[in-house]
Amino acid sequence: MDRSKLALWLGGFSLAALVTGLALTSTTVAQEAKQENPPEAEKLSPEEVPVRKTLVDFVSAFNSNDAKALAATLAPRVEYIDEESNRIEGAAKVEELMTAFFKDNKGVQLELTPSGIRMLGSTVAMEDAESVVTVADKNSQSSRRVSLLYCKEGNAWKVASYREYPQEITPPEPAERLQGLAFLLGEWVDEGADSTMATKFTLAEDNSHILREFTVTQQGEVALKGTQRIAVDPLTGNIKGWAFDNAGGHGVSTWTLNGDVWVVRGNGVTPEGEEASATYLVKALGPDRIEFKMVNKVVGDSVEPDSTSVMVRKLAKAPAPAANP
Repeated sequence: MDRSKLALWLGGFSLAALVTGLALTSTTVAQEAKQENPPEAEKLSPEEVPVRKTLVDFVSAFNSNDAKALAATLAPRVEYIDEESNRIEGAAKVEELMTAFFKDNKGVQLELTPSGIRMLGSTVAMEDAESVVTVADKNSQSSRRVSLLYCKEGNAWKVASYREYPQEITPPEPAERLQGLAFLLGEWVDEGADSTMATKFTLAEDNSHILREFTVTQQGEVALKGTQRIAVDPLTGNIKGWAFDNAGGHGVSTWTLNGDVWVVRGNGVTPEGEEASATYLVKALGPDRIEFKMVNKVVGDSVEPDSTSVMVRKLAKAPAPAANP
């Protein structure tokens, strides 16, 4: 088996309920009061004080599960836009919505962390905030960013618009991402006409990556050996493989799941210094066989034919018979 051919293998191998948006300033203040060193109180200008009071009254009504009191803090034509851009208009409709919600989610509580009031004139103000909504009886909690528009009607400030943004989803840990490659774990053998490749995949103790170790033998002699680490690239978020062999070859591959087939696009450098690239289609054929289809392989200026190989799980050695007493 030509080393230049081996080296490449290394590289590739709704209207949502309004509660999802707001939380309570007074709740935050109450929690801070319990701390030994509470953070400095919010500094408000005289014109900002009545704006803040509107928000405190709004969320206090919310935490009391009082839809009527909540509606009293809203402008008559208030608009609510949920995370899916659905829109509802009018304080009466919001009150109807919240009455049903409080009935289905008794005791729901909110906590709001506002970023600061921005006065846009003498009768208009805006504010962004981070909110946390907790329904203890359902053991649920959600957090998201929201924006509010206030307007002054007569001598009172009202909430004129409230918009929520999609909840930020925490990306899965690397260990979760690598679970889809669990079928690789173990020891495997791929026997060709003139060579044999023995491969071992193991999961790191901290679950951060999969380590692949391989050895190629020809006529009983080791022709090539190397390692590959498969992990989540923190820069791109993609699953990648980084491979090196003992003859100087090296490669990088990107692993993408398409249905039940892993598409592995690799590129690298052979021990002879030639650039190489290929795509591998990796599929489990049951618990003990893995199929590798290699397509679009280029080494230097040469286009290599497509090929298919199958790795078979290496059988565990039978225990030695017990010695006769």
